[in-house]
Amino acid sequence: MSSTEAAPAAQEQLAAVKAAAANTVHEDVVSPHEDHPANPTRVIAIAVDSSKYAEYAFNWAINNIIRPETDQVVIMNVRPTVSLPAVYGTLYVDFSKEFESIEEANKLESHNLLRAFASKLPAHKYNIRGVALRGDPRDELAYKVEDIKADMLVIGSRGLGPFKRAFLGSVSDYLVHHLTVPVIIPRPSEKDKAV
Repeated sequence: MSSTEAAPAAQEQLAAVKAAAANTVHEDVVSPHEDHPANPTRVIAIAVDSSKYAEYAFNWAINNIIRPETDQVVIMNVRPTVSLPAVYGTLYVDFSKEFESIEEANKLESHNLLRAFASKLPAHKYNIRGVALRGDPRDELAYKVEDIKADMLVIGSRGLGPFKRAFLGSVSDYLVHHLTVPVIIPRPSEKDKAV
C-alpha cells in the first residue's frame, strides 16, 4: 500500500477513535445523593485540577460560599485532548492503540481526581456532582457552566503576571471575560501559600 493510499485510511481510523472518545466527553463521575432535592436553590460550579490553586479554590468555596442544605456543588475537571502529530510524507503507522491507552489513562486520572475532591464532602450533607470533561479547558468549562445553568463558577488561578497571562493565556481570565455568571478566583494569602 502506498503512502498516498494509507493517508485516507489513517485519517478514517483516527476519526473513528476520536469519535468513540468524543462520546465520553461529558461524563457524570459523582452523582448526587438521593436525599437531596432535585431542584437546588443554587448551582455552584467548581473547576478543579491537580494544582494547589485548585485545592485552595475548592476549600475556599466550601468554607465561604456553599450552603449544604440548598446548593448543588458541581465539581468539574477538564482532561486534555490526545493529539498525535501528523508528519507529512511518513508511512502510515497505526497509533490507535497508543491513542486509546493515553486517553484511558487521562480519563482515569480525571475520574480519580473528581472522586478525591468529592470524598472531602460528606455525601449525605452536600448535593455533589462530579463531571469529567475533555478538550480545551476554556471552551469546555464555558459550555458546561452554561449547560448546567450554574449560578457561579469558582476556579483557581496560577497567579500569572500580565505578560505571561497575555502570552500563555489564562483559563480563569478567559472565563471572567466570556461567562455570563460570576467567576470567583480566590487567591491564597501569603500565610496560606506558606502552609
